[in-house]
Amino acid sequence: MYVEVSIPIALFKNFTYIVPHQYRQNLFLGQSVTIPFKNQKINGFITEIKSKTNYKGKLLSIISVNENSLPITNELWKTLNWISKYYFCPLGRVLHNTISYQHKRKYITPLMIYAEITAQGKAVYPQLKYKLQKKVLEILDTHTDSYMDINKLKKDIPSYLQVCKRLEKNKYIKLSYIDNVSGILKQPNNQLDLKLSSAQQKVFSSINSKFKIKNQKPILLSGVPSSGKTMVYIKTINYYINKGQNVIVLVPEISLIKQVFENINNYYPQIVGIWHGQLKQTEKNYTLKKIKANKIQIIVGTRSCLFIPFMNLGLIVVDEEQEPSYKQKFNMPFYHARDVALMRSKFSNSSLLLVSSAPSIESYFNIKNDKYYHFHLEKKFLETEKLSKIHLVDMVNQKGILSDVLIKHIRDTLNNNEQIILLHNKKGMDNAGIQKVESIIYKFFPDIKILRYDGDTIKKSNEYYNILNTFKNGDANILLGTQIIAKGLDFDNVSLVGIISADIGLYVPDFRSGERTFQLIYQLIGRAGRNGGKSMAVVQSHNVNDFYIKNTCELKLPAIYNQILKDRLELDYPPYSRLIKILFLSTKNIDAKNKAYKYYKILKNNSNIKILGPAIAPIEYIKPYWRYQILIKCNKNYWQKFHNWLEKNISFSDLQSNAQNLKIKIDVDPISTL
Repeated sequence: MYVEVSIPIALFKNFTYIVPHQYRQNLFLGQSVTIPFKNQKINGFITEIKSKTNYKGKLLSIISVNENSLPITNELWKTLNWISKYYFCPLGRVLHNTISYQHKRKYITPLMIYAEITAQGKAVYPQLKYKLQKKVLEILDTHTDSYMDINKLKKDIPSYLQVCKRLEKNKYIKLSYIDNVSGILKQPNNQLDLKLSSAQQKVFSSINSKFKIKNQKPILLSGVPSSGKTMVYIKTINYYINKGQNVIVLVPEISLIKQVFENINNYYPQIVGIWHGQLKQTEKNYTLKKIKANKIQIIVGTRSCLFIPFMNLGLIVVDEEQEPSYKQKFNMPFYHARDVALMRSKFSNSSLLLVSSAPSIESYFNIKNDKYYHFHLEKKFLETEKLSKIHLVDMVNQKGILSDVLIKHIRDTLNNNEQIILLHNKKGMDNAGIQKVESIIYKFFPDIKILRYDGDTIKKSNEYYNILNTFKNGDANILLGTQIIAKGLDFDNVSLVGIISADIGLYVPDFRSGERTFQLIYQLIGRAGRNGGKSMAVVQSHNVNDFYIKNTCELKLPAIYNQILKDRLELDYPPYSRLIKILFLSTKNIDAKNKAYKYYKILKNNSNIKILGPAIAPIEYIKPYWRYQILIKCNKNYWQKFHNWLEKNISFSDLQSNAQNLKIKIDVDPISTL
């Protein structure tokens, strides 16, 4: 027996190995194996199992098979292979960066040990001669709860663990072992009753009836901010849980996981897990162990959560589906989680529910072309809630970063003991950065507390939640942050939101800049007044007559979407075409330029594509690399043929080069042309 093994290198090829007799049972695709490779022992993934091979050279045997690897379903395997082909990424790289959990041989999690005195222990301990055993039984007998964490014995009982083990052996106590997980996984298990408003119930019933029919189109659930979209999809989950199926809920940022997890866990306690790249290893082990034991039915997480190996996937929810953070930007494969979710739902015959208050232009286009069903919540959940009153402030004649209007509203809000969210989408301490804004606010209001929420303050995973919890508990007056704070966060006491400069990002040379600006403004407006009270949104701009800023503040969303589609059609940009960006990075400017022109000479032989460039990238230099790029547009119907043409005409191993002085990055469906 032979296996093809894929390893995380840049080559689009697998390697053949012999399977020793002792490992020939229960092999499966995606399983982790240890192999000899260039005088090293490395981990790889089985990509094919076969009885014969045409390879004529010397073959080596695999060293071991990881029997702890989780089974990979056929639908997940198809999804991973699709990613490799669609995003021009070697399968080994795809597997390494999506299902590396397969290499784990043990799921070690710390345990909490609880002790309970038995009836036999109660009867015997007054006569016990052993002082330490007697003391433990006495403490347990008088403890208010039936169970007690034995760590509490540490203070009074030397060698308390050994003493407890002896008592358990004599059947005087009963010990229970529970996984010791910290953070948001440690939640109360009381189940709440989910009640929907009449508007929510109507939309839920429509979604449910569609999803009960097999092979239905994806559904987009939209609605004004605070209309209760989350509650609708939480109710939708119930249908799949009752069928014994699994559910994946994607969120765009780690900061949103806690809120979404708690909302879902309130209604489906003890079967919800979380997954993201910043989880501690013990927390990942805990989740994997629960999945393997079929004790988790719902998983909440960021992009990588999409590759959890559920055996019976029924529903994928993509919350805030318009968010650019669903696109992997730093490591191969450069996939978009929303699009991969669409493919996994197709391969698994599961349902796909996209959720957004400001849908992506791609989803809007699919609705117009009848590829998606669409249901919309028009009103906020609470009858007393209104959309925030919006004040667009012209900053042309204003002095400084803060307008008189914003300063007045901040003062009024503070006097009412209410909270404020301010967005400034620029990091740093220069004349326009967020730290400069923070210092200016303190000059006006020296006695308040500001929490800054940006890439510098949330470098540690627990800070994602600590800052938000502090603000939610009312221990700060202002939450000042970059675009992260506009994404789906709920704070009951916030009555004022402000955008320091709505112009940031508007005029960058990127075809999505207008779409991003409108979505950011509209989302932040929805962060205020979520408890039914009056609310205000102040939007500061030096370009108050700009189409996107003006129409967003006037809540004219259809006009915005139609204008974007009109512009994209004229320029032949997505969603009317496929776009590929090839980025050439080098420590020497001339090397990047020469490589870009080398590929241009190959690409120009294809008359079915449009080529923009080669050209210096809009951001010319990011230390330590100079940057050149080529943009390729092709007709959506020609996409598959173009992919095959590239395979024949371009060396992919060169394209995925990792040489220190030259890197080439191919990005399919880029979210930015910068």
